[in-house]
Amino acid sequence: MNKIIALYSSPINEEKSISSNLTNLFVENYLELNSNDELLKINLNDEKIGTEVMTSHSFVDVFGTESEKWIDMLKSTNKLIISMPMINFNVPTVLKNFFDHICVANKTFSYKYSNKGDAIGLLSNLKVQIIATQGAPIDWYQWGLFVNYVEGTCKFLGMKVMPSIMVSGVKTKPLNEKNISEIKEIFAEKIKEAAQNF
Repeated sequence: MNKIIALYSSPINEEKSISSNLTNLFVENYLELNSNDELLKINLNDEKIGTEVMTSHSFVDVFGTESEKWIDMLKSTNKLIISMPMINFNVPTVLKNFFDHICVANKTFSYKYSNKGDAIGLLSNLKVQIIATQGAPIDWYQWGLFVNYVEGTCKFLGMKVMPSIMVSGVKTKPLNEKNISEIKEIFAEKIKEAAQNF
């Protein structure tokens, strides 16, 4: 039996969020094939780790009890699903806050026994699936490669990153003329295949 965490980060209500709906479809497909696995669904908008921002006033607290709790949770989990839309060319703030809390030297990565100064990721127990959306077509904003940031961070932490599911152009034609059910239908096969390989 695998333990899975599904992290949702959209600031949009789940019923209206395309990224959340596509992630729900992925989870449904996955659980149909792996009914004995244990899933924990977490909306980072509802969690302290998502809403506590790192500042000069909170820097010490960010790496305190909350950080340790989540790192322990990740270390006892096998699989991680990250659901995210692009917000202003980047990941949602709650997801950035999450990474700020869990990227901790000698807990989730270490330089101690590495060669040539490379870091060793300490979350090698985790396989991760990223499900992302953005309003613009994929080639419009090359400086906003937010999926690369999350893939790179997860790899740095030692996770095995599966091919990301990226749905771009949801605010432009033809996708902006579709409702959420129709968008799910368009990407259903791709999501089903990814769920089978996760």
